[in-house]
Amino acid sequence: MSLIQIRNLQFRYQGSGPWIVDIPEIQFQKGESVFIYGPSGSGKSTWLEILSGVLVPQKGELEILGQKMTQMSGPERDRFRADHLGYVFQSFNLIPYLSVQENIELSSHLSSRRRSQISDLSKEVLHLAEALGLTELLQRRVTDLSVGQQQRVALARALLGKPEIILADEPTSALDADTRQKFIELLFRIAKDQGTTVLFVSHDRSLEKLFSRSLSFVDLSQGKSP
Repeated sequence: MSLIQIRNLQFRYQGSGPWIVDIPEIQFQKGESVFIYGPSGSGKSTWLEILSGVLVPQKGELEILGQKMTQMSGPERDRFRADHLGYVFQSFNLIPYLSVQENIELSSHLSSRRRSQISDLSKEVLHLAEALGLTELLQRRVTDLSVGQQQRVALARALLGKPEIILADEPTSALDADTRQKFIELLFRIAKDQGTTVLFVSHDRSLEKLFSRSLSFVDLSQGKSP
């Protein structure tokens, strides 16, 4: 069974406006690293918000981990997102008055399921911090960090508790080419260790070669075979 299944998925912000997302069918498997590219404004971020349960499509089916997202209530979608999905935002969405360690730990406090995957929270945070080069920064406020360091904090937070799926929304857009590649290589290494599926959206096709699979979001929305 596919990890994610989409059929005839349609979404728009206004009742009579154009469909922002219009995907006939696509599937994603466990352990894939998928690069979804398309120009700014093509609907990529909206699509990720649908996958995460933040937005609800007007039509179609969305099944993740065997659960029918379109049949869930708002609180059920919120719980599912906290339990099973790690989200890396373009703007990182870190809590400015918390330390690096507190920001990383946040996902474990929002989900008992994620917390149950961690035998020792402090050790797991330290393990991720070491892997991402954050060990010396754990007690610093995130507002004192560089953009690249903040990005790695956001990734550590998303990976804590071994979520089945990582959704990444242009998280490397503010970084130079060398730092972008290193960030993605770190993401893949940790995701592989955890068996996590990565869906990464971007307009920067220079990253495409790093992924196991690549899709055009425009073609996907037009029903062309991936």
